[in-house]
Amino acid sequence: MPHPTPPVKEMLDAIRSLIARDELNDVLQQLRQLLGDHPHLDEAIHQTGRFHNIRKQIRLGLVSHAEATLTQNQIRFGLLELLREIEQGGVVSLPRELADNLITDRNRWVESLKQEFLRRGIAVNNRPDQIIQYFGWLIEEYLRKMQTSEGQQHTLRAFSYMTEAWQSSLRYLCYIQLAQLLKSGEKPQNAILSGFIAMQDAYSSADSVTVIEAEAQFDYLSLLLVGADLLLSTERFVPEIAAFVQELTNAKSELFDTTRFLLNHRRRLLTNEIKEDELLPNLIDEYRTALVYWLRKTAFLSKYRMVSIKEISLNYRLGTTQRFVHLYGELHGVYDQAFSDGEDYNFMSIEGVFTYSHSVLLFKGNEIQTCLQNIGDPGTYLSLSPLVIDQSVFSAKNTDTPEIYYYAGSTPGGRQYKYAQYNNELPLSGPPLPSNKVLRVRAENTQQPKLNELYEQLETVFGPFKAPAQ
Repeated sequence: MPHPTPPVKEMLDAIRSLIARDELNDVLQQLRQLLGDHPHLDEAIHQTGRFHNIRKQIRLGLVSHAEATLTQNQIRFGLLELLREIEQGGVVSLPRELADNLITDRNRWVESLKQEFLRRGIAVNNRPDQIIQYFGWLIEEYLRKMQTSEGQQHTLRAFSYMTEAWQSSLRYLCYIQLAQLLKSGEKPQNAILSGFIAMQDAYSSADSVTVIEAEAQFDYLSLLLVGADLLLSTERFVPEIAAFVQELTNAKSELFDTTRFLLNHRRRLLTNEIKEDELLPNLIDEYRTALVYWLRKTAFLSKYRMVSIKEISLNYRLGTTQRFVHLYGELHGVYDQAFSDGEDYNFMSIEGVFTYSHSVLLFKGNEIQTCLQNIGDPGTYLSLSPLVIDQSVFSAKNTDTPEIYYYAGSTPGGRQYKYAQYNNELPLSGPPLPSNKVLRVRAENTQQPKLNELYEQLETVFGPFKAPAQ
């Protein structure tokens, strides 16, 4: 869409005034007139639908006015983001403060994260791999790739490492919220939540690259806002997310504009609008600066630890105390076969209590032994399964290191679920990436029979959240 002409600019200013007065019926009418059949209109309809729904919940006494304020701020965020994108012709600029202080050094950006961790009271050392490991495998792997020789080039592949570091952190925040919703007694029906569970391939091809393309285009930002809506009256496992979302949806905040920048240029990469030309080096510097700002804002994740519980066995003799031996793998830090004896799981014996076997758990605290010793209190951990799984616990062959996959959608008809490996790269134009791996979970898995149980769990957990069949 081209930059707006003066009459269009006047209309955009008028729509902003309507948003400020919460007159969203008029906002939608004005946007229909402005956009016509443009795809942006669907987004406007979605946001006004959310507005009417939260107003209905207020009238029915289901949420308080104070609780509804967060949701209404999120709706304003979506609409104001849409207006700015229209106004800027589809290209979003980096906030001025960040643009005046670009991080151009391709190595020292980790130092900024170190300083943020120190400010939050986290003990770190000077090794970059030890600093970024606090974000966990789902994010850490792309930060590591940014530090490689390939990741420091002025190429679209290097640019994609940054976009996927951001996408993975956004997805991780969504998973934490969704994990609470999946285990809660209430099963809310929501179009974006149902769309996430029913997420399907954009193409009929069975090769791995099409699976990643479909998941890569999912709107996790809207899912993050919806998750905050649905957890309004719930004690959150990671309470910092609520404050983060509140700042994110404040149209006057730097985080608001930074998020728009990160989202917009990732979309441009997906639609092949970014070229490897003389403009790319500066864009890479800008995106690195925005990403580091985002990561500093999400540094509260350093206070949590993700762990795979592979097996739990009972160690007990008559007349002694029951002890449960947990075989676990930490999902922080880079596993490197060259510097390991080939085993990346550890044993810990715990008296009288146990966690969930075959699960990926998120613990409060960043020292795993202390976390496991406190598992008698179920409020100290949250199961991220089945959103995140350790494929090695379902494998027919015994493996000695975790193999982490995240949920990547289903096939039409829902007879098969799919997971993408945590370190898969974004498929750009060209041949499929052989390193990308996808795990398919069917009702009957002849090569990996243990996946049959996972399929049943997925049907049970996801079923209540699916949209009714038409």
